[in-house]
Amino acid sequence: MLKGESMKKITNNELLIYYVNKYSLYSYLNKNLLNSLEIHTFNKNEFLCLLNDKLSYMYFLVKGKYKVTTLLSSGKSLLICFNTPLSVIGDIELIENPYADCNVQALEPCICLALPINMIKEYGYNDPIFLRFIISSLQKKLRQNSSYMSINMLSKIENRFASYLVSSIYSNNSGEILVDIDGINNLAELLGSSYRHLNRVIRNFSDLKIIEKNKNIIKNKYIFSHLELYILNNVSSRYL
Repeated sequence: MLKGESMKKITNNELLIYYVNKYSLYSYLNKNLLNSLEIHTFNKNEFLCLLNDKLSYMYFLVKGKYKVTTLLSSGKSLLICFNTPLSVIGDIELIENPYADCNVQALEPCICLALPINMIKEYGYNDPIFLRFIISSLQKKLRQNSSYMSINMLSKIENRFASYLVSSIYSNNSGEILVDIDGINNLAELLGSSYRHLNRVIRNFSDLKIIEKNKNIIKNKYIFSHLELYILNNVSSRYL
């Protein structure tokens, strides 16, 4: 699915004000920037941006969850991180290079407040409060990604898979937790593993009653606590 195929703009001033107040965006954005905000929604699995896309907006994720990946020289995907509200998309590309340096894909329906780049150039570049906010966002992103990459690259596949599941959970009305793993082959590539190795890990988790797998869906009312305990017991503290 290509970015923009299902993205929708919503005109709802009450909803916009709700999210601005919920995340105190009035503390970082001046009046002109606040007045430029739009509401954009994305479906599950839709791309918020694609590698090398020219960005027209900076996004504030206010609802949902997405994953960030990039491409290696081999053509394989590398998982960088997962993000939940409030997170910013486009802050890295804001100053000099307007082209996205990664893929951002929704793991569940997402709502973003969209700030047009041309409005930022006009009203934000000389605003010290806004620029301090961008610096703070970049600092958090650098720390988060460095920590995640350490776990993703240096820990064993069991821990990488468990981390992926914990980061990807969402609940349905029954209270059960479901994880759509979208095909073992793609997930194995994402986690830097072989198809066979990841299948063995999934079977082992199933045998240990940590998870229940049915086709491409993992289902268990207690998956979150079980996987958290597994990670805590198996990942070296120097990676956390």
